[in-house]
Amino acid sequence: MTTPLPLLLLFLLHSAAASPHPLDPLTSAEINLLRAAIHASPLNTSSRLSFHYAALDEPDKQDVLRWLRRDHQGEKKKKKKAPWPTRRAAAVVRADGVTHELVVDLREGKVVSDRVHTGQGFPSLTSQELAAASLLPLQSPLFRASMERRGLRVSEASCTPLTVGWFGESVGRREVRANCFYRNGTDNIFARPIEGVSLLIDVDAMEITGYSDSLVAPLPVAEGTSYRGSGGSRARRVPKPVRVFQEEGCGFAIDGHRVEWGNWAFHVALDARAGPVVSAAYFYDAGKRELRPVLYRSHASETFVPYMDLAGEWYYRTYLDLGDYGFGQSTFPLAPLDDCPGNATYLDGLLVSAAGEPVKAPNAICIFERYAGDVAWRHTNIFVPGKQIRDSRPEVTLVVRSIATVGNYDYILDWEFKQTGAIRVGA
Repeated sequence: MTTPLPLLLLFLLHSAAASPHPLDPLTSAEINLLRAAIHASPLNTSSRLSFHYAALDEPDKQDVLRWLRRDHQGEKKKKKKAPWPTRRAAAVVRADGVTHELVVDLREGKVVSDRVHTGQGFPSLTSQELAAASLLPLQSPLFRASMERRGLRVSEASCTPLTVGWFGESVGRREVRANCFYRNGTDNIFARPIEGVSLLIDVDAMEITGYSDSLVAPLPVAEGTSYRGSGGSRARRVPKPVRVFQEEGCGFAIDGHRVEWGNWAFHVALDARAGPVVSAAYFYDAGKRELRPVLYRSHASETFVPYMDLAGEWYYRTYLDLGDYGFGQSTFPLAPLDDCPGNATYLDGLLVSAAGEPVKAPNAICIFERYAGDVAWRHTNIFVPGKQIRDSRPEVTLVVRSIATVGNYDYILDWEFKQTGAIRVGA
């Protein structure tokens, strides 16, 4: 059943008015409104329409800063908050093979900008496209013949569709190249590549457009390739498990996507492309008795992975993992006690499917206080007669973490907030 647009708008206006921060990501209601607005536009006549990216179209920075200043001064000076910046959504969609960059006014519920992308490059792959393209080789008679030639079973093969680097040739189709691996005794597929076989796939048409079987190479053995724990250990002495527990509870507060800890106040959210985004970070200046701005927006921009091998099955492997696959889109639920310590608090994310529907990303971000026995500051004074004066402070920090898995890479992203006013970003 489709929700009537006026009713959806009424609900959205109420939600936006109650939203605690102008940089909050799109809600489920806003994603549904975004989809409804695009389906109500001329793009709805397209035979093929897919959503590749959707996010808040961030308001003007000065409008946000004005709102934040009023928000920080609200209780002290009893001032009214600055006007709420207009909520708009940005989306990248493919309609009949054409890429559209859209902006939707969420208050009006309509498309206010539709720009056709005519430059180089294509939008990121959707999870649905990756899943479909990975199964396509297994249905190919050519691939089946190649497997038979090697004495391998198709049922034990796994294929990964990989983006293709650009080397000056004319590009007219949105293509990926699939390489396949042989399981049969290991869950670490990347340890057993089926060398020599490569398939070119048009992901818009979802069909194989090129096939190569250039050589038959020995297949690596499966034994000893699993990356999962076997239950045993080669350590001389196995360390005891370490668990973190805070008897008095955590020292930070979360309100929606706003986080406050000690002198710190900041905003955090999950973006389909960039992964975790830390915004509007402020540190309390005790001298001025006010929050001092430290950074406006922080996230990973891109990762470039060039393999630099001249072989036909390798030369094109020059991946841009954020742009091609998306760190947020490649986020999997964080596992308590493994990915994050026992004192962590978890935040969910919200992504958009190829059909434009909201998809929950559970446990996408964890936040926890870290203490590893380090000392932030200490001094002992023995030069006061009859006294020994000592003072020390433990190094306790606040960590915001998210993990993206792209192919055989796991990117662990940490934003570590220190009591000194510094932020340490690690990957």
